[in-house]
Amino acid sequence: MTEPADVSPLTKANNHLAVELMKLLGEEGKNVFFSPFSLSTAMAMLYLGTQGQTSKELRHALGYHVANLEDSDLTSSCRKYLDDLEKTPDSYVLSCANSIVSDKSFAVKEAFKSTVVETFKALLVEVDFLNEKEKAIEQINDWVSTKTQKMIPQLLDKLPPLTVMVLLNAVYFKGNWLTQFNAKHTNKEKFHSRGNEAKKVDMMHLKEEFAYMEEDSFKALELPYKGKEVAMMILLPHKVDGLKKLESKLSSSFVQNTKKNMYTRKVAVSLPKFRMEYSKSMVDDFKKMGVNKIFFPGGEFDGINPSKDLYVADIVHKAVLVVNEEGSEAAAATAVVMALRCAPKREFTFVADHPFLFVIYDTRSNLILFMGKVETLEN
Repeated sequence: MTEPADVSPLTKANNHLAVELMKLLGEEGKNVFFSPFSLSTAMAMLYLGTQGQTSKELRHALGYHVANLEDSDLTSSCRKYLDDLEKTPDSYVLSCANSIVSDKSFAVKEAFKSTVVETFKALLVEVDFLNEKEKAIEQINDWVSTKTQKMIPQLLDKLPPLTVMVLLNAVYFKGNWLTQFNAKHTNKEKFHSRGNEAKKVDMMHLKEEFAYMEEDSFKALELPYKGKEVAMMILLPHKVDGLKKLESKLSSSFVQNTKKNMYTRKVAVSLPKFRMEYSKSMVDDFKKMGVNKIFFPGGEFDGINPSKDLYVADIVHKAVLVVNEEGSEAAAATAVVMALRCAPKREFTFVADHPFLFVIYDTRSNLILFMGKVETLEN
């Protein structure tokens, strides 16, 4: 299917990264939850400080080549989207914050500072990584905790010996369902973890009109949050063990392609309450996507600092999600750590009692804010 014309290049690039990472992370065979928006934003800041082959590798992995997104368009698009986020209505909370924490002895080019401040509204902070590393880590974690409403109290527990810069992003969302589930109808029911292990979990129930569609191998449901500018889309395979096949069909345009085939239908929904916490170093995943030079000295970070000893020591990502009768609360944070070397009217059913995929996305732009899958649930 062709990409709808109203999808911006920034959305196309972000969603490309979302799907490519989902394919890699999905191979782990466990619950996955991450924010492609947080990762792409943090990595975009890094990208703007790179040159040569390093820049080409990042451009490919971040989906800029697919979206035909040039550097000038990247900065203007990011600036516009962050401006729009500041205008969100009172019906939900969606915020994004960026910061660059650098060592006071590490010279960061003024042009790079200006770009990240103007484009990403980044807060620039100087610390003493060499002599006060624990204090710097505490300062970073405090910033992340504040920006994620304490959902992520700790992002980093350690840093490499010669850390000179940490690029940070934090994303937070809290929204109530447009139509909430009644807690009185929540019961202990079976969820078939990994397609076969049936466990009793808290299952919520609701019967209402929602955007819905069915295909040969899966069905899709959209649950809007108040304000209707953000929604959760759930993709549920028909077969209990059909998640892997569904994942293989994912493309960067699946949100808008699925939306085009949805119609308002009365649906009896059963959805588990759940909480997910996911934390991972993303270095190996980016390497699998062809990003290599940034992880070794000589990575062409001339836009930041001309030192040939500079490299990315780690890309730490953490995301937390809570889904209950009232709505959802989600947060994610990313740290890029840089160091020197040393159909007809009828009632439909949607019973999510087995593994499923989901996204939380901006319905205005179709940009995926969070993405994940539920493989297994505990009692």
